Amino acid sequence: MLCLGATASPSTAQSTAVRSDEKALVEELCGCVGAVDLAASNTTVERQVRGCLEEAVLRHPAAARSMLERPGAGASAGYKLGQLLGEALDRTCEAFGAVRDRLRQAHDAQLLKKGST
Repeated sequence: MLCLGATASPSTAQSTAVRSDEKALVEELCGCVGAVDLAASNTTVERQVRGCLEEAVLRHPAAARSMLERPGAGASAGYKLGQLLGEALDRTCEAFGAVRDRLRQAHDAQLLKKGST
């Protein structure tokens, strides 16, 4: 096994480290969103989720940068990162489904409120 590690190129080692950091970012984000109080007000839920995202990205900036460098549509960085993290959480984080549904519920309620004024 030592021979394999010794023969790996620096780019392979960096690539593995970045993938490992991306996994850590998603796992940390999953743990945080799993602790969101879904019974709280819409504003509180949104603030908690935003805090989770901010903390995870601040703790794993290389992973976030790597995700943004992936080929894709010319969307804003925030939108692209949100899409990629959402897809990763959908695949790996059981708690995310309930949080995503709660955020959609909050967003729909806000749209209804705006439409009635």
